[in-house]
Amino acid sequence: MICAFNKSRLFIALSLLILLSACSPHPGAGNWQAKDSNSLNISRIHVVFEGTADFFSNGRDDSIRRCFWAATDKQVLQFQCVQSDHTEIKETYDFYVSPTGQEAELKRDGRLIGHFNKQAYESVDNEHKKNMEQQ
Repeated sequence: MICAFNKSRLFIALSLLILLSACSPHPGAGNWQAKDSNSLNISRIHVVFEGTADFFSNGRDDSIRRCFWAATDKQVLQFQCVQSDHTEIKETYDFYVSPTGQEAELKRDGRLIGHFNKQAYESVDNEHKKNMEQQ
């Protein structure tokens, strides 16, 4: 009887471990700051764990692109986006996260759009406050 009890506890523990590991966030989830200017004027990207993302530009409070994302690899996200001002225009982007999880490249049709660095949530909040004060 003791042996059966221990087996059931082990089964429950292993099941919970498998379920929890399947829900770990993708390394692309988080806030990303552009390293340099880019052709699309994307200043930052906000990737939410639940499968959405927003692209932002300096000087605008609202996003310039709204996206859904799916992981195509353990280090790659694919964004399916619409432009905020022209929702009939659909675009696809690939977001390649470095093995360290701190840098990423945004590409469209294989062409590099820009390089991004992962930011702490606090620094993104402070940057937003600073931009609001300047306006």
